[in-house]
Amino acid sequence: MIELLEILIISIVQGIGEFLPISSSGHLAVTEHLFKRFGQPLTGSETDFIKLEILLHFGTLVAVLIVFRQRIIDLFGKELRLIPLLIIGTLPAVVVGLLVKKFAPWIETNLYIISICFFATGFLLIRSRNFDGEKTCSTMTWLDALVIGMVQAIAILPGLSRSGSTIVAGLFRKLRRDEAATFSFLLAIPVIGGGGILELKDLLKPNSEPHSLSVQLLLIGMFVSCVVGIAALIWLLDWLKKGQLWYFAIWLFMMCPLTLILAVLPLQEKQELQSVQTSVLSSVCCTQCLDTGNHLKFQSVPSVENKTAKNNTVENNTAKDNAAENKTATPPTQTDSLTIAVENVAESGRENMSEEDAQLEYEKILAEEEAKEKAAIAEEQKRIPLIDEPDKLIPLDPQDRIWITPDGRSVVILGRVVLREGFLELLACRVGTKEHESIISVRVKPFLIHAALLAVGAEPGKPVQQTPQFIPPSGDEIEIAVRWDDRNGQRKEILAQDWVWDAGNSKEDSKKAMSTHWVFTGSVQYKDESGENHYIADESGELFGLSNFVGAILDVPIKSSADNTELLFACFTERIPERDTPLTLILTPIKNKKRE
Repeated sequence: MIELLEILIISIVQGIGEFLPISSSGHLAVTEHLFKRFGQPLTGSETDFIKLEILLHFGTLVAVLIVFRQRIIDLFGKELRLIPLLIIGTLPAVVVGLLVKKFAPWIETNLYIISICFFATGFLLIRSRNFDGEKTCSTMTWLDALVIGMVQAIAILPGLSRSGSTIVAGLFRKLRRDEAATFSFLLAIPVIGGGGILELKDLLKPNSEPHSLSVQLLLIGMFVSCVVGIAALIWLLDWLKKGQLWYFAIWLFMMCPLTLILAVLPLQEKQELQSVQTSVLSSVCCTQCLDTGNHLKFQSVPSVENKTAKNNTVENNTAKDNAAENKTATPPTQTDSLTIAVENVAESGRENMSEEDAQLEYEKILAEEEAKEKAAIAEEQKRIPLIDEPDKLIPLDPQDRIWITPDGRSVVILGRVVLREGFLELLACRVGTKEHESIISVRVKPFLIHAALLAVGAEPGKPVQQTPQFIPPSGDEIEIAVRWDDRNGQRKEILAQDWVWDAGNSKEDSKKAMSTHWVFTGSVQYKDESGENHYIADESGELFGLSNFVGAILDVPIKSSADNTELLFACFTERIPERDTPLTLILTPIKNKKRE
């Protein structure tokens, strides 16, 4: 959960940066980076951060409405001609803003770009110190409004101050200093308000994720950004009258090299631990782990959860809230683990156990879980795929249970039934991840499934896009056949969608199975701040989705939902064999079936 102190810092930075000509977006990115660098990454879910961002902008919007209330009232009276000029000035920012969010969301946190833009803003402020015209908002032309609007559109770049750039543009167009500031902040009303309205659905969306922000903290952030924004606005207007706007360039020239240094220096390497899938007994340690092959990534320890989609460069065309579901967490230190162990030992009724005994018991249970995992892997290695002539299958990786059929048309993997009742986010997940919302779990690295589908000729499309408009996932259709032996040893086979009840379109007394095939989206990659590539599906464990996840390798090409309150699909319980039933999954591109 984001601490109150973090909320206050972010809110103050937003309130000051939105109005003083120093760039709120650039300073927020630097602030977030500093939190990470000093071992306290901002925590909370992606939904939390979207809500906080919206409310902070609404707080600064209220500040503008309060300070310029009389001029806003005049817009509907003696300054009515100013309304079309504001529309002309707003349109370029709307177009550029939507394009950036769709095609280059990574720009928002790129420290190299921010450093350059800090310098550019400072240079503009220095150049403007001798400008002061005679025009007012009442006498400015449509060309003046268009020029200022185009500059505002360019100021979508983080580090390039929107207020500073538009005020300077107004001064270059011979506006008086106070009138340039007035038009700049009147122009901010539709930009800030429109952006908030576009994201309003995320603000209203209930958040069921653990450690989510309380409404009180969100409102505190909004209030602080409003109050600080009012003070910053009044201060800025006073400095403008004195012709001292260029003073802010000194601060920006100091921030420029600092930001560049932060961009160049790599973050501290995360501690690597030996791979082990664990669900430690709640009496000693309730830390959940994600088995990602060579690293143990702790996901549910307060104050260490970290957003990858917000802080990393996404290489494919995905929107900010698509990455909302994919988070990499930093492992706790031994002291953190011991603290958790002791706390849970106390909760289990063994309050008198010493720290040394608690640590021994904690290590004992981890060792037991590791032994169970090794036994499970050994058992899996003995399984033979339920397919004709399994000895002719082509193994893709000696360590993972994945093959390509001899004819090169299908991919074969092994799995188990892990869920028979309830609503679903996935058909299949990786072992140790979302087994409470997935029918099947498999013990195969996601990138190997991706590679195998490419090897059999499947063409990947694109993952789901949620904003600025919904675009369903795309790619070649994939048929998933499931085989298993029943209690009597009889071979059974079914299409995977027949295990999925379409609860959004049929009732309990007349169940209908999902009618669509999955499509091969291929998931996406992103770069961390050290430049290292990561495959999102490996981080999340989301393999074959039912809820439009950007991390899913296969997804349904219809509008589903990743919101727990709106899940469309559930288990078709009466068709699914009992839990722990071993399965063989056969993935075949539909175009390969048609060629047969």
